[in-house]
Amino acid sequence: MKNVLMASSAIVGAAALVASPAAAQELELSGFQQFMASGGDSDFDSSDRGFAFSTNTEVHVKGSIMADNGITFGFRVEFEADPTSDTNGQSDTVADENSIWASGNFGKIEFGNNDGAEDTFMVNGSNSGVDYGGVGNPTSNFLSSAYTGLVRTSVDFVGGVDTSDATKITYTTPNFNGFSAGLSYTPDTSDGSDGNRFNNADSSGVHDNIGIGLGYDGEFNGVGIELGLVGAFGQVDAEPEDTVYGIGGGAAISFSGFTIAAGAVWDDLDGNGGEGYAVDLGIGYATGPWNFSINGIYANDEIEISGVELSDVDLLGGSANVSYNLAPGVSVFLTGFVGEEDGDVLGVDVNNDIVAVTSGLKLSF
Repeated sequence: MKNVLMASSAIVGAAALVASPAAAQELELSGFQQFMASGGDSDFDSSDRGFAFSTNTEVHVKGSIMADNGITFGFRVEFEADPTSDTNGQSDTVADENSIWASGNFGKIEFGNNDGAEDTFMVNGSNSGVDYGGVGNPTSNFLSSAYTGLVRTSVDFVGGVDTSDATKITYTTPNFNGFSAGLSYTPDTSDGSDGNRFNNADSSGVHDNIGIGLGYDGEFNGVGIELGLVGAFGQVDAEPEDTVYGIGGGAAISFSGFTIAAGAVWDDLDGNGGEGYAVDLGIGYATGPWNFSINGIYANDEIEISGVELSDVDLLGGSANVSYNLAPGVSVFLTGFVGEEDGDVLGVDVNNDIVAVTSGLKLSF
């Protein structure tokens, strides 16, 4: 599998060498910022307050060059513009995703720090249009500290099964009557988020991760259909380098302003993290400047290390949100979330009731 990806890379590299001078060039700048106020109550809230403000800001730079032979080369960089602190306590700005790519009749091949095929082809309940602070998008300030952290909060792979933004190569086929497929190879899921440094010790992450995605996106008589099937497998860095793997999929149907979407995932980290699964359902409706969504999730994760079960926790949660577009690229939203984590940790019962409300203003350009 790795040899196939490397061969594909070599072919595209050769094409770059023989490409004619660029016929067209484009450079695009875009971005967004969100200001959020969130609060609530949780039995396991790790913060020192129940209410806070937060921002989420990104600036995107994209460029492309089309050669006379029809091949298009490009790059993209997504900068996280919110204040963070480095090891010296100084304000820092980091790149979220960055990659270069080439596309043509052969499809598209992308090199860099970006989501793998196991993520980009996934369809789940979040496709219904869930907003910040809701099921599948629990990124408000309060919810980030409300969970125990023992069970997943969205229908996605966990650990190194999902490669996130680790440095990788991804190939995506051309679209054939709505069908397409993707394949990703990630040498190590711990690389890329640490400044592209190789790990000094193979004690974390997953190496030789292969991500696969199959998808369909089409429309029949005014009904939109989106399908996704994904899988991933790799080897744990730590001894004895057990295999991790996962499979998932989902569907979304859109008609008359409604979107109904659902998804499911299951993964197994063997003796290096246990196994778990999650299912979700979302229903969204858009009319004029208004958008509504209700979403629900059920997840279970068993954490196991070296054959010893440390925890077995369930999450049952639901959310509802409404947003209003004030102007093109400008909207306000309100989201409510209720959920319960229930299970045991080292034989001790754990029950965590969560109630949260998030509101905000979003601006994009």
